[in-house]
Amino acid sequence: MMRALLLSALLAGPAAAEPLAVTFLCEREVRVPVVFTDELAVAWIEDGLRVMPQAISASGARYREAGAGYQLWTKGESATISHGPEDADAVLLSECTAAR
Repeated sequence: MMRALLLSALLAGPAAAEPLAVTFLCEREVRVPVVFTDELAVAWIEDGLRVMPQAISASGARYREAGAGYQLWTKGESATISHGPEDADAVLLSECTAAR
């Protein structure tokens, strides 16, 4: 069900290269499935589907919801998930690693 929601959200977006599905394993045994395209990430975070366009990043890849939404910041196989205004977001999950 969750995978179908992620894929339907991607199909509604702009055409892009082949999507990449990754599940991040985080602290407290939290699993965060994410589908990446060239321009956005679609993730299931805190019981909701989050569509996050790519944002400017000095290092790694950063995806952010509009306003005071969720943010996914990845570098290599690691990820951090936060929520709140861009200048004052709070980290929700900081020890996330791509599952193999």
